[in-house]
Amino acid sequence: MSNDHADDIGLRFALQVTGFRLTTDPPAPGTPLARILACASEHGYENLTDEHFDMAKLGLL
Repeated sequence: MSNDHADDIGLRFALQVTGFRLTTDPPAPGTPLARILACASEHGYENLTDEHFDMAKLGLL
C-alpha cells in the first residue's frame, strides 16, 4: 500500500497550519523567488550560489 496520498494530505495540512499553500502559479513579480527564477533562467540553475539567494532576499538581484 502506498503512502503517497497520506503524505500529500499531511503536507497540505502542515502548509495550511503554517499559513502557506502549494501552487503551480508563477511567483509574484518582484519577490525573491521571482528574482531567483529569472536569474536561474538566464544563467542556469546549476550556477546559483548561496550569495544569489541572499541577494534576492535583499532585493539586490
